[in-house]
Amino acid sequence: MQKKFEEMSIKEYNTLLGSNEPTPGGGSALCQVGALACSLTEMAINVTVDGRSCDEKTRTYLAERRKEILQAKETLLRLSNEDALAFGRITNGFRLPKNTPDEAETRAAELQEAYRQAALVPLEVMEMCRTLAIANAEILPLLGKYVASDCVIANDLLRTVAKNSMLNVRVNVSLLRDGATASSLEKKGENILRELSAI
Repeated sequence: MQKKFEEMSIKEYNTLLGSNEPTPGGGSALCQVGALACSLTEMAINVTVDGRSCDEKTRTYLAERRKEILQAKETLLRLSNEDALAFGRITNGFRLPKNTPDEAETRAAELQEAYRQAALVPLEVMEMCRTLAIANAEILPLLGKYVASDCVIANDLLRTVAKNSMLNVRVNVSLLRDGATASSLEKKGENILRELSAI
């Protein structure tokens, strides 16, 4: 049984990413980048709170924000796996028989649900990126001057993750027959990108 992606070393994950296996793919890799962004902010907080010039009020506040960032990192690592599972559901759907009208209908319904689920995962990634970027912007003025740039880099990574996750949202909603659902999901993603551009 294959290990979960977060249980792999960086080298193991990258080897699998570059293999002839279809998963993990771009969506999973974006989640990993988002998790790295979380670690950058976490490091910036740790260095700051350990510094002599950090007062107790700031130390307590940053410690609480660090908890949120750690939870977000776990969520992104989970989504890295879920992205691969969502793609697997699509490929499994294509393997379903379609020899009779009932089989063809069942296959089509399964694929539609698989496309919807495959759009929801990157959308959740985007929502997480927005939440983290807002948090980073709030704590940035409190960080030590030698590590504040790491938080800026983290936010740039988060914006990149969100922007490219939107590509995956669009690909999958374009395959949905339910136009209202497709439009709603795409609009949510576009709104997140607009918010991120303003941070």
